[in-house]
Amino acid sequence: HSYMGKPEVNLDQHKILIMIVYVLFCSVDQHKVFNDSVHGHMKVHPLCVSIIDTPQFQRLRYIKQLSTSYWVYPGACHNRFEHSLGVSYLAGCMVDALVHNTPDLVITPEEKLSVEIAGLCHDLGHGPWSHTWERFVKQFGHEWKHEQGSEEMLDYLIEDNNLAPKFEEYNLNLELIKELIRGEGTSLPTDKRYLYQIIANKSNDIDVDKWDYFLRDGHQLNLKITFDYSRMLAFCVVMPGGPGLDGPQIAFRNKEAPNIFDMFRVRADLHWRAYQHAAVKNTELLLVDALVAANEFFHVEVDGKKYRLSECHENVKAMVQITDHILNVIQYSQDSNLEPAQALIKRLMKRKLYTLLGEYKFDKVRGLIE
Repeated sequence: HSYMGKPEVNLDQHKILIMIVYVLFCSVDQHKVFNDSVHGHMKVHPLCVSIIDTPQFQRLRYIKQLSTSYWVYPGACHNRFEHSLGVSYLAGCMVDALVHNTPDLVITPEEKLSVEIAGLCHDLGHGPWSHTWERFVKQFGHEWKHEQGSEEMLDYLIEDNNLAPKFEEYNLNLELIKELIRGEGTSLPTDKRYLYQIIANKSNDIDVDKWDYFLRDGHQLNLKITFDYSRMLAFCVVMPGGPGLDGPQIAFRNKEAPNIFDMFRVRADLHWRAYQHAAVKNTELLLVDALVAANEFFHVEVDGKKYRLSECHENVKAMVQITDHILNVIQYSQDSNLEPAQALIKRLMKRKLYTLLGEYKFDKVRGLIE
């Protein structure tokens, strides 16, 4: 016995007891925990882990969240990978909050998991440098958006990794997950369509996708973000829909109006200080010009067919092969046809950016065109 009269515990016995408790815990709860720089420890559902541990999802590690902002803000080195984890986590948090805050509200485990998977996979289809890739593709007359690519990539991910049985095991509707990514659909009955507002809110833009990237981008850019999503979660409820509304809606306590206003102010501030920063847009223009110059001579081959860079979105197997790394492949290629593109990349690396010749208000430019 010890000095205080309590029985001593053998250290080896104590370790064994901890191991037994841990094994029992793991056998009951198969969730994994990810330590995130923004949200801290995040529990992730086993099926979400199975999705994460695939080549299609791991590809997001190599696509910068803020594209060319990294050449202006050295801290903007975060990728679509961690953002996707964060959105999935917040989606689950919002489901839990809605159930807790709204009397008699029922959201099934299948519906919650579907929302979490939609948050996890909403950016699967992004091309290299995120939204910059959409602008590059548009140069060739293609009106392509990453949301479309996300649905196609999700199909490919499930097929290529034989995950269909796991989706069936959890009784999931793949079409519903795609609709949750889109933010609209018909798979849910009218009284459940508020779930479409969690990932991509078409009604008012208040959704967990934005909450994560506001905080994550602000954190990486070293910008002070005053918006507090935890208060939004504490005071969110599902309210009956009114005239012109498609069923019940996610709403927030009226006293949270200042916090909501602050959310949109943060969005405007991020656009002003980072997303639309003159040097960021300058590097983006230079990068797109380099990709355009390389387009005819840089190909991705799938099943014997070659795809130009601007055509990769036509085949998900081509899309999965391209990330931000293609800039280095073009830069150090021995193909003389790529020399014009290499010259532009060299300018980018030496920070010899385009020179601003003048600025015009859109109304004046439109008048000149007319």
